Amino acid sequence: MIDKMTVAALAVGIAVLSHAGPMLTEWGENVTSENCWRGYPRPQMVRDGWTNLNGDWDYAVTSVTNTPGRPEKWDGKIRVPFCIESALSGVGRLLKPDEFLWYTRKIECDPKPGERILLHFGGVDFRTMVFIGHDEVTDVPHEGGQNPFTLDITDCVKKGENTLTVCVWDPTEDFVNSRGKQCFKPHGCFYTRVSGIWQTVWMETVPEKYIKSYKVFTDIDKGEVTLSFQGTGNGERGTIEIEDSASSAVTRLCVKKPFTPNEPVTVKLPAPVALWSPESPKLYNFTAKYGKDVVKGYFGMRKIEKRKDSKGVMRFFLNNRPYFMIGTLDQGWWPDGLLTPPSEEGMEYDIKVLKECGFNMLRKHIKVEPQQYYAMCDRLGILVIQDLPSGDGRSISPERADTVKRYGLQRQEMKEMMDDLQPFPSIVMWNPYNEGWSQPGEFLTHSMLDFTRRHDPTRLVNGPSGCWDWEGGHCLPKGWGWKDRVWTKHRPEGVCEAADTVDLHLYRGPDMFPVNDRRVSFLGEFGGLGHPVSGHLWKESKDGKGNWGYGGIEDTKTREGLEKTYLGLMEKVGLLAEKGLGGSVYTQTTDVEIEINGLLTYDRKVLKYDPQVLSKAHAEVVRRANDASIAK
Repeated sequence: MIDKMTVAALAVGIAVLSHAGPMLTEWGENVTSENCWRGYPRPQMVRDGWTNLNGDWDYAVTSVTNTPGRPEKWDGKIRVPFCIESALSGVGRLLKPDEFLWYTRKIECDPKPGERILLHFGGVDFRTMVFIGHDEVTDVPHEGGQNPFTLDITDCVKKGENTLTVCVWDPTEDFVNSRGKQCFKPHGCFYTRVSGIWQTVWMETVPEKYIKSYKVFTDIDKGEVTLSFQGTGNGERGTIEIEDSASSAVTRLCVKKPFTPNEPVTVKLPAPVALWSPESPKLYNFTAKYGKDVVKGYFGMRKIEKRKDSKGVMRFFLNNRPYFMIGTLDQGWWPDGLLTPPSEEGMEYDIKVLKECGFNMLRKHIKVEPQQYYAMCDRLGILVIQDLPSGDGRSISPERADTVKRYGLQRQEMKEMMDDLQPFPSIVMWNPYNEGWSQPGEFLTHSMLDFTRRHDPTRLVNGPSGCWDWEGGHCLPKGWGWKDRVWTKHRPEGVCEAADTVDLHLYRGPDMFPVNDRRVSFLGEFGGLGHPVSGHLWKESKDGKGNWGYGGIEDTKTREGLEKTYLGLMEKVGLLAEKGLGGSVYTQTTDVEIEINGLLTYDRKVLKYDPQVLSKAHAEVVRRANDASIAK
């Protein structure tokens, strides 16, 4: 059933959003203000004693130029954590760059000596100021729409009821922020913008001395895991208890060891060590105790690297075996929630479909998901290549000055993203740049790639994906088109190439860069076969015009034509895999707005392919790659 807020949103949204009529997923149809996003939002570090602040908030929109202060009157209710532009927010209104978006609600607090109250925001786009009563608790407004942030509000709250107010400004296109594929006027592969709160808001109470975060470093060859807990306090010791639930159905305590916050602790695991992979996603659970603070987490024992196979071809290796990555471009957009999935269950459905179709990887494209998503990838078993959301997709020229202006915030957001997602074993490669969007020139590009490699040595670094690779990929001369790409030479032996891949984009494709001694040849995007499904289109039309696929739609209008063409592409990918291709990314998991090249329709109600047929084809590609790359 659709509740009253959603009905109101659709009535408004029809006039302002980019589709001609309401489109809901089956999960969106069941969203209410009482049931939206109730799950624990940080599955890598779980505590008791937390409060979910999702649901109905009061909201108001004011001008940035004549607002004297916080609103005295409110425009209505908005459902958090859905952005104001989405139908599921209950508003369905486009926010303008010259407007502030305000939120307010009451929160109950019970401050006690020796405890701290933390307020968490999973994601707010773009600049955020937070107030408790009159007092602003953001010393510096938080900037960045992709990554979570936390505020200690202990000293600003009183016992009982407090007023929480949030003020957001979101320029979308007119600043240096990383906005991904959002734009003012959706077209092609750019979509409806997302403003304000779009991930879970929550509170928790912690002891004065507590664990803030942790990082995981695994060594499968030695059977060891090293954890580094970041915490408050001075030199006090805690204990970590690791449970062996990975190798059997019975959970048992296998290791107990002391640790000191801000210092690494290495733990030898009992043999046999259970390794994590898409085929066998085994996880170890642990409990960390530090004074009165108790957190529960998990880790996976896995090793990702590039190295040469027995024939001297540079390939991906997972857990010391050659591993062909076969996956989809996964943008994570939804017709009812936009960047916010309608529910955890809907989010999980996408991953399960990919697994059923025989994919072992997805490229999370120009978006950072809620952390529950990556925990699902860990649990279900699928590799993730994680993009940094770009700042500008309108130009692919590194000669533009604004690419340099954007670099500082871009680097900061890259670091925050890597730190926030570091413990998730499913993430195996970072991708800082896509098709030249907001990519600076050669020096700063190399600096970003090199920083990424040094900051997280547990993962690979994707070369500039699809464009502007000065170290053995391709570039676009000024004023030239895609067909006129200039192929570049690798740097001399001994001179740093920070990336681990040369990444080709080609529609329809497929094709590959020649194999080389330094980096894996990777096909970062290809395919994009368009297939419209009437009744499940963002933009319906009698003649079918207005919807498109990268690979066209003439020979894929029918389901039979679509399947035949797709299988033909996979046959070619298999041939490339035999020659040394390390992995491939098909565009894409779902339709998105007027793009109709998904395996699934935008509303997730129709799977366009027979999953068994796809799974068989993908298994054949992997077999051919394995036969050609027997490990030494």
